[in-house]
Amino acid sequence: MKTQKYKLSFTAASLSISESVNIAEVYLKCKDWDETKSIVRENNLLQSRTNSRTTRVLAELIPRLKLLSDDQLSLLVEGSLVEQKYLLWFTICKTYRLIKEFAVEVLREKFLSRNMKITELDYDAFFNRKADWNEGLENITALTRKKIRQVVFHILREAELLTDDNTILRAMLSNRLIEVLRSDAPMSFEIFPVEPF
Repeated sequence: MKTQKYKLSFTAASLSISESVNIAEVYLKCKDWDETKSIVRENNLLQSRTNSRTTRVLAELIPRLKLLSDDQLSLLVEGSLVEQKYLLWFTICKTYRLIKEFAVEVLREKFLSRNMKITELDYDAFFNRKADWNEGLENITALTRKKIRQVVFHILREAELLTDDNTILRAMLSNRLIEVLRSDAPMSFEIFPVEPF
């Protein structure tokens, strides 16, 4: 039986740290996502050269940020760069099932078995398994598959969970990050290369 569709629009915006922090900052002041969108547009807070880019980035980032609690958004705004990166990785995993499943089934499993390298072959084997059960993945072109793989690896590097040579980096979760992620446990901890809590 074929399962629900995977959302693959993450290729339009990777981790997007500064943009996400700017949007979260505006939202925490007004507590309204429509108003946030208007303020970001009017003040060109994403520093886009075109309106169409602003529209595209907002369309990708706001649904991600909406999945964060106010406590999580506050830490995104006030936290260290590493905390920001981990929170954005978390919200990406919440938004895109394919990335979440890759994080749990490949990234974390390899880390727990002390196999600290992720290869393109690992990713391709994972993707092929998913495509066997999902028509949407089964029917995408080889070029799109390659683009998706590149973006997933790029996001992992941006989040400091993978080195340039694809070695897994153990996540160093701060106490305050652990605290704000508790409400989403166990998923919030299964997506990171960390020892079980």
